[in-house]
Amino acid sequence: MKKISSAHLLLLILVVLQLAVGLIVGLLGIPLPVVVTLLISQVTLILPFGVYCIITRSNPLKLIRFKKIGGGTVAMALLVILFSYPVIMVLNMISMMFVDNAMMDIMPSAVSMGLPLAVLFMAVIPAIVEETVFRGTLYNTYSRRKPLAGIFLSALVFGLMHMNFNQMPYAFYMGIVMAFMLEASDSIVTTMIMHFTLNGFSTVISYLSMNVLKNLAGTGITSELSGTYSDVYMEMLGPLLAVAIVALVIVAVLIYVTFVINHRNPRRIFSDPHEDTAYVAGMGGKMKKNRMIDIFLVIFIIYALVQCILSAIG
Repeated sequence: MKKISSAHLLLLILVVLQLAVGLIVGLLGIPLPVVVTLLISQVTLILPFGVYCIITRSNPLKLIRFKKIGGGTVAMALLVILFSYPVIMVLNMISMMFVDNAMMDIMPSAVSMGLPLAVLFMAVIPAIVEETVFRGTLYNTYSRRKPLAGIFLSALVFGLMHMNFNQMPYAFYMGIVMAFMLEASDSIVTTMIMHFTLNGFSTVISYLSMNVLKNLAGTGITSELSGTYSDVYMEMLGPLLAVAIVALVIVAVLIYVTFVINHRNPRRIFSDPHEDTAYVAGMGGKMKKNRMIDIFLVIFIIYALVQCILSAIG
């Protein structure tokens, strides 16, 4: 089977697993604890990855580019996340004009497990599993055909994977940024650190916020705050948008610096990897001109969009 079709088969298996799990849970009629729900969501991602490695006879660590990185790259990864946060906030605010915050239902239950478990299931495991699948497998497979197109296509799939219109915009943005950083550092470790930092920070902030709200409960302050929230929310959007534009420029510069400190040429993203002998050898030798859009990908996109619509109207 062709490499790209095999990678998209991973997505089809993911869809089938999710549908099967949803059907079984529905038939049993038993509400699952949040920790089980979170774990199942990650298992349905990593199992198709194992199938992909078997089908393509790939070495998992070489496939996902699991390599050591230097301190400079770690610093760049953390700075990119720091300056990406204003962009994420703006995209989240804009999406919430049309749909509810998808994390409001998940995060309170997750942090109620206690901070260590919340960080494990919301940050550590997703950082490893999701980076392995979306950057390590999908993007690295796409990059054998067209790196730049692969960056945006893998980011689109990553955004759709969240199955709701609230998280999709900023997941798409971060998918682009992390794919660029994978190319800049030539290591999936970089994006795992970024993913963990972003999710971990959000989890800790949610945990602290819940404790503050718990202490304010019954004082009347929380109801007063909720009444003025929408006004403050809209007032913040304008200034934050200006900050986000500046932050985007800084992120682009930081990505370029990451290329430089790792002695990698950023122009490789805009060129045909067939012209780079070392790159071809590192990705497994001879490459074929496989299509990046196939029936497996179309099925996944349709399924994800349906789930997004259902979550928006439900």
